[in-house]
Amino acid sequence: MERYIVSGCLAGLRCRYDGATKNNELVNKLIEAGLAIPLCPEQLGGLSTPREGCECQMINGEMRVLTKTGKDCTENFKKGAEEVLKFAKKYNIKKAILQKNSPSCGIRAYDGTFTRTLGTNSGITAKLLMDNGIEVISIEDLTEDDVNLILEDNNV
Repeated sequence: MERYIVSGCLAGLRCRYDGATKNNELVNKLIEAGLAIPLCPEQLGGLSTPREGCECQMINGEMRVLTKTGKDCTENFKKGAEEVLKFAKKYNIKKAILQKNSPSCGIRAYDGTFTRTLGTNSGITAKLLMDNGIEVISIEDLTEDDVNLILEDNNV
């Protein structure tokens, strides 16, 4: 059985920075079938919900995660990413379905200007997972056909 890590907000968990959810019907089908496990790297990194929104910024050649008011949350984001990776390794999970544009989960994250402009960098968790050979699928690329194939391949 192939299992997936999914962003907690996609599973209906109120873990986004604003306390909201991005509940996704397709992700919930995978969870109900026992094929997906929701995790929130930001909460795993010790951040509260709600919290001030963050974006990724390159500062002196290093990726940092800052709030609009300039608070540096990079270490929380790194810790959460490491916890997600540790979980993936422990349970031999090779794929993740993650929320788009997020400083944690986005394959492409906002650019740090707080203008909702996408940059070229990935979020902290997405990058760490990809660097460790885990396939990251953005929620915007997941289709009903994909989910039906996953369910069929796993005899669900």
